Amino acid sequence: MARVWRLADEAGEGGDDPDLTRAAHRAIADVTKAIEGFAFNKAVAKIYELANAVGKSKAGGEARRAVLRIMAQLMGPMVPHLAEDVWAMAGGQGLLVDAPWPKADPAMLEDDTVVLPIQINGKRRAEISVARDMPKDQIEAMVLADETVRRFLEGAAPKKLIVVPGRIVNVVA
Repeated sequence: MARVWRLADEAGEGGDDPDLTRAAHRAIADVTKAIEGFAFNKAVAKIYELANAVGKSKAGGEARRAVLRIMAQLMGPMVPHLAEDVWAMAGGQGLLVDAPWPKADPAMLEDDTVVLPIQINGKRRAEISVARDMPKDQIEAMVLADETVRRFLEGAAPKKLIVVPGRIVNVVA
């Protein structure tokens, strides 16, 4: 918990970090679910993941303090005294115990990208990261441009290329 104290004590220089905000909303959803299911070890693990995200983030100023306030609220049921101190250091108004439980924004829980595995002749050989709503033809172009796929095709055109959006890409050589 000394790490959480150090994170709250550091001011941090920088601007907004959308990835940190997304991590905070995921942590809210995960910790809420874990606490409601009496899985306190899982809740603590998710709080540590959020602490790691704060440590790696270049966010500063109000963006960082907002995430630290959320982390303090999530820590409150397990370590109330430390949570109150972090709440105060991050600029929380009043007592933490009086603050409402944070709510996760459902839009922040969805990823904008998806990793698609590429199977060549039935065996997973590669993967690509694409936008969630990318059209099939663009995915096909990315797959055919992939170095691993080109090596397995050996310059020939594939017999069949099957794209299941958001799931998998199958290449039959």
